[in-house]
Amino acid sequence: MKKSLSLAAVVLLALTGCSAGQNRTGSSQEASDHGTYEGVTNWEGSGDDGVAFRATADVAAPAGVEEARTLMKKSETPLHFLAVTVDNIHGTQPVSASSASFTTPEGELVEYTMVGDYLNDYDAAESESGDAENRVIEVHNAFSSDEYEVVAGQKKTVVLASDHDYPHDVTHATVNGTTSLAPSETSAETDKATGAPEPSEAVGSNDKLADLNGTTLKDNDINFRIFSPNAQKDLNAAMPTQLKGAWGALCSNAATEEQLKETGATANGHHWRPFQYAVSESGVGALSGNADYKEYEAASLAEMSHGGVCAVIQSADESAAAETHLATVGHYLGNSTLESTVEVK
Repeated sequence: MKKSLSLAAVVLLALTGCSAGQNRTGSSQEASDHGTYEGVTNWEGSGDDGVAFRATADVAAPAGVEEARTLMKKSETPLHFLAVTVDNIHGTQPVSASSASFTTPEGELVEYTMVGDYLNDYDAAESESGDAENRVIEVHNAFSSDEYEVVAGQKKTVVLASDHDYPHDVTHATVNGTTSLAPSETSAETDKATGAPEPSEAVGSNDKLADLNGTTLKDNDINFRIFSPNAQKDLNAAMPTQLKGAWGALCSNAATEEQLKETGATANGHHWRPFQYAVSESGVGALSGNADYKEYEAASLAEMSHGGVCAVIQSADESAAAETHLATVGHYLGNSTLESTVEVK
């Protein structure tokens, strides 16, 4: 259910940092005898056609970026951010601030590029929901190359990112690879830096709602797992109206798939029946297309997680997903009747 979003709207969100005119230069603005600037965090420079740049290192992450990196499973790889205020008020041509670089005395080059370079929905785990992928795309679009262009007559603050620490000692600093930067007494206008919009819809959880275990009267292990809120939503979106409800799976290392497909459960007044019976009782008939694939995918993902065999189980009441914490499992006879029951918890 991956969607392709194209967002042009960018909201102005505050970043923790220093606002324009505030001194934040570090320990030294003057180059030492060997041409090294020590502890400088504010920089400025002028390009062609009257454009001016002011940059401030080690600013907070723009809105949405840490959220997206978490959804991508990249939060353990920290990013470092550089705010750049581009003053093109007196310019006659559009200008971009898509990169910046800092050279250390050892010759190491620390490069900052567009934040969007570090946001890729394909890096999200396959088990993530469509909502999660859409949110990563939404944040990425807020930092696309178009957002780093500053038209003539405009002043704008953009944020660049690097996966390297900002260096304490710098011999050369540039923006866009061509405009040299020198230490500055003032910071970039970090309070006006662009960020991603708030999510258009909440990104749900991928954690199972329940994971209940027991042993059947035939001494087969039985695991009753209730799928995550994201999986519940995805399955219901794919199913015909008559089959919307709560979703889970019965899994076992000893029981066969055929046995599991004849097993049901009751819990807190809710009746869970094997998927094949749910289809029959709904009057829908045989499933096809995306609905059939989604049920197969749900069973396959459950088997990958459990390590045994699994069969999808369903309740016609969507509230059963969140209200099942203890269940009775047994051989299913239809009409919610169970025999040879055991407790799972």
